[in-house]
Formats: sequence, C-alpha cells, structure tokens
Amino acid sequence: MSVERDDEYSKFVPNKLSYHVVPGAEFQCKLATHAAHTRKLSTIDEQDCDGANRRGIMNQVLSTCAVLLLSAACGMPIGYSAVLLPQLMDTNTTEVPIDVNIGSWIASVHSLATPFGSLMSGPLADYLGRRKTLMVSIIPLCFGWSIMAMVKSVKVLIFARFLCGFATGILGGPGQVYIAETAEPNLRSLLIGAPYVAYSCGILLVYTLGSVFYWRTVAWCANILPLCAMVAIFCIPETPNWLLRNGHEQRALLALRFLRGSEITAQKELNDMKHRLSKERATTKTNENIFTLCCQRVAIKPLFIVIVFSLLQMFSGTFIVIFYAVDIISEFGGDFDTKQAAIWTAAVRVICCMIFCGVLIFVRRRRIMIIAGIGSGIFCLVLSCYMYARMGEPKMSYDVLVAGICLLGYIVFNTALMVMPGIMIGELFPARIRGRTAGGVFASMNVALFIFAKGFPALQAALKMRGVFLVFALSSFLLTIFMCLFQPETKGRSLDHIEDYFNGNNWLWFRRDRGYKTVKLLPLQPLKENSTSVVEGA
Repeated sequence: MSVERDDEYSKFVPNKLSYHVVPGAEFQCKLATHAAHTRKLSTIDEQDCDGANRRGIMNQVLSTCAVLLLSAACGMPIGYSAVLLPQLMDTNTTEVPIDVNIGSWIASVHSLATPFGSLMSGPLADYLGRRKTLMVSIIPLCFGWSIMAMVKSVKVLIFARFLCGFATGILGGPGQVYIAETAEPNLRSLLIGAPYVAYSCGILLVYTLGSVFYWRTVAWCANILPLCAMVAIFCIPETPNWLLRNGHEQRALLALRFLRGSEITAQKELNDMKHRLSKERATTKTNENIFTLCCQRVAIKPLFIVIVFSLLQMFSGTFIVIFYAVDIISEFGGDFDTKQAAIWTAAVRVICCMIFCGVLIFVRRRRIMIIAGIGSGIFCLVLSCYMYARMGEPKMSYDVLVAGICLLGYIVFNTALMVMPGIMIGELFPARIRGRTAGGVFASMNVALFIFAKGFPALQAALKMRGVFLVFALSSFLLTIFMCLFQPETKGRSLDHIEDYFNGNNWLWFRRDRGYKTVKLLPLQPLKENSTSVVEGA
C-alpha cells in the first residue's frame, strides 16, 4: 500500500526533494574544535602511556633488586673460604685446627651442597612458585651462617658450609627465572645479568669484612643481608607466567599490571600468554614427564649449549680464582698484602660485572662471548708462557707487576663468561620446563665445580700454577669456538621468539632460518594509514 501511495503522490510531486547536508560555518567550527580536542586527548594519552611505561620499568627494577639482595647474600659464602682458610691455618690460632686436605674440603663442600639445593629448586619453583622458593632459600642460609659463627669443630664447620651451599643452590635457578619472566625483552638484557653483579658484590663484601674482622664476626654479619632480602621479596609479586599456568588468572593480571604499569598493556600481554599456553597444551600429551619433555627438539638444543658452555667456562678458571684468590696471588710472590690484593680482584670483578650489564643493552650476546673468550685465553696464555720462561730464575720485582696485569686482564674478560650461564638459563629454556630444568642444570654445573674445586690443589701440585693457567687458556679458546658454532643471538628477542627458534631443524647458528627476526622497539606514535613495521634482520 505504501508503494502505491507513493506512486500516486508522485503524480502531484514528480520530483522528490532530496537533501544533501553541507556543513555550515557553525558545524565546521565544532568539527575543528572536536579535532583539536581529539589531538589534545591523544597527547594526554601518550603522556599517560609514557608515565605508565616509566612506572612499569621502575617496578621491574625494584622487583629485581629484591632478588639481588638475596643473590648478594648467597655470594658471601662463595668467597668466605678465601677469608676463612688463611685465618684457620694461621699458626697463632688453634681454635679449629685444619690442614691442607681439610681446607680443600671446607672450600669445596659449598659446591658439593649446591647441586642438592638446585635439584630441589626446580620442583619447588614449579609447585610453590618462584617467589616463595626464593624465600625458602633464606632459611638454610641463615642457619648456616649462625652455626658457622658458633662452631667448635671441623665437622660442624663443614656442615655449616654445606647449609650455605644448599641455600645458594635453591636460589640460583628460580632467581634467574624470576627476572627473565618478569622483565620486558628490551629491559631483560640489563636485569638478567644483575644477579652476578650481586654475587660479586657479596664476594667483595665478605673479602672486605674478612680483612677487618675475625671469621666468626664475619659469619654473624652475613645474616643481615638475607633478613633484608626476606622483607623485600615478601613485597614483590609472583611471576605472571607461573600464576597463569597454575590457574591464577586474576592474580596474573594484577602482577602484570604492577610490572608493566598499564592496564591495557597488562591485559594484552595476558591474552598473548593465554593464547600461547592453550596452543602448547593442545600439542602436549598429559602423561609426558620432565625427561620426555627435555628430549624434545625445543629443549635438548638449549640444554646441550648451556651444559657444554658451563663446563668449558668452569675449566677456564672462573670460580677457581674466586675460591683460591689468596693462594693464587701468594704464588706470584712479592711483598704485598694478599688479603688486600684479593679485595682488589673482587672489586675489579664487581666493576666489570656492572659494565657488562650495561654492555648487554647495546652489544649482541654472541659478540660479547667471542671477545670475552679470546681475551681470557690470551691473558692466561701470556701469564703461563711468562711463568714458563721465568722458571728456575730468581724472582724479580717486575714478576709481580706482569702477573698482576695478566690476572686483572683475565678477570676483566672472564667476568662476561661468569655471567653468561645464568643469562642463558633464563633466556634459552622453553617455558614449560624452565623452572625444573634450570634447577637441574645448576645442579650438574655445581657437581662439576665441586670435583674441580676439590681437585684443584692436586692439579696445582702436578702442573704448578703455570700449567693451571695454560689449562685456563685452552678452555677459553675452546669455549669461543663452541659459541661461534652453536649459540643463537637472543638480544632484543622475546622468550617466545627464542623458543620458536629452537623448534627449527638447525643446530648450527650459521645455518639458522634467516626469517628469524626481531621487531625493533619504536616510541609510541599516532596510527597512520598503510603504516608498516620496522624489522631488523638477525
């Protein structure tokens, strides 16, 4: 009916009126005002976004600092043997008499205990969470230091050292995993190397205290840092990755909001994590155990790289120089205070660790390790050749100068090698096994370190110090070759991206898929049509 009525009406009004709205001056003015207001809001949004980014960065740094307090506390027992052994071997004291063999047990039992803590840390980190596992490690650490301060016999002293090593083992894996899982990719380069700065600070602190106080007083003072760390760790959130995998989605969102400083960024990252987790669970069999998962391509390649690197790094002398700093310096002779010399070597290591963490922001991982391996090897080789050339000759004043320069040069370059295993554990392992695998790798590393530290006096007696540094040099050069072949570049890449790389067929880095790229992080800009992302090739 309406159609017929319209046709009838068209006889009287043949041309229907059509209206085309043309903005008048008033409307155009309102439109311009709205556009200006929109631009103003856009500027405010950008400012808010910048503020949120700064807030998120600050929260990530504060969370990392809480872990670093505990790392420094666990660095103190690593260097304590260099303080303890000279005082116990002093002929003027017979409080706890020891000989060379017992002294080697006191120095190495820390490394013997660490694997037990590392093996426990994996299941604890997956069951309790990374944060609670860090707090658990404080208990045996405080007990160990307290017992050491009151000890009356060698057996109890060794047991106290065992407790401290056990606590260090619990901390190692979860500490690196916590930082890796809470830091953004562009900030992870700086933060993930920071625990080794803290370890070095702990070693420097115990050397300094040992040069001033008696060893019992040093043990009492060592309880302060763990107690401060307990308060700090209590105030930081659990990692979002662990919370989401254990069904705590709302807590994961709250943790991300704290760590990123922005509700929108946190929600987007959580959605990405949920999507990846759902895909992972869809392709993973429910009855697969940790050994089956570790045999998969995505896990076995990083395991191979980290284990071989750690063994070569160990034989390059990284921790032996820390454990036996005073004895090694005494071997060079000269009239100087060996305790002060040990403090200076520890101070150089702290400074180098700090510089190295800054270098990680700008320089690629592979380049760093290649330079560090070559530098360590050259200084050890020069020192070994010099000592062979001077064999049988009377000691001269310049012997100490040459040895000191070579030793400090070695520490400068070798510091990068000391830091890298922890970074690799935090970055290379896939998310589904990261907690348990980190603990197992730290355990195997410390078993090997115990064997090496326990056998070092015998090795030194057989090869002399010149032969020991020749072994250090050869290991450093082998490490460099291995890294050139197998180590992937991880700088600026997300943990998910690194996991996708190991899912490929390639083992050698130069045979990698050239499509393995990373998106360069750019400052926030207004959206434009036909905008393209900037991609940096691997």
